[in-house]
Amino acid sequence: MKTVKIFLMTVVLISLFACEARITFNEPQPANVENLLKFPQRLQGQYLSLEDSSILSIDNKLIQRIYDFDYKIHPIELNSTLILNGDTLIDINTNEKTIIKHDGDSLIIHVHYIDTLFQMDYDNVVRKFKGYFFLNTRYGKESWEVKKMQLEKKKLVISRISTENEIKKLKEITETSQETEPPYNFTTTKKQFGQFVKNDGFSHKETFIKQE
Repeated sequence: MKTVKIFLMTVVLISLFACEARITFNEPQPANVENLLKFPQRLQGQYLSLEDSSILSIDNKLIQRIYDFDYKIHPIELNSTLILNGDTLIDINTNEKTIIKHDGDSLIIHVHYIDTLFQMDYDNVVRKFKGYFFLNTRYGKESWEVKKMQLEKKKLVISRISTENEIKKLKEITETSQETEPPYNFTTTKKQFGQFVKNDGFSHKETFIKQE
């Protein structure tokens, strides 16, 4: 089962992250703002993704994404470590077995997978600024990736920096050399970061709806 899940989730995650450019800051953002100790109660709960119907789960210090779906695949797409025996997929290396369903020439595999996206700790900090929550994840000694999270009524929006226009705005605001090449790492004051957010920074958005 583990091998099959890894195989299928690799297909899903490649489609989600293949085009993501890494843009980082030299410290958690915004600068000179205290870290939150936990997510506020109003943020906690489960949210349905409008993009792929996965469930985003937020508790006091943890964000997880739950995938629960049927995946259709043709037998020729299976990797060489998996063999099909009736209604069972068998991993020849581990002898793990996964029950499947047949749909014509295709196989239907049920996937239940939980991906931990964020957990508050030394390398993952949250800061609140101007009504937004900023998720900071460390990628090096002076390299932090930042995502913006906002809740309006029952709509949760998580957004990231991804476009060339946003990179251009950051270069202008921070007066960074235009010759700088990726990967980009920016140093901003709290005022500069606020200006970037106000000027439509974090334009790549994914929307989730809170579930009762």
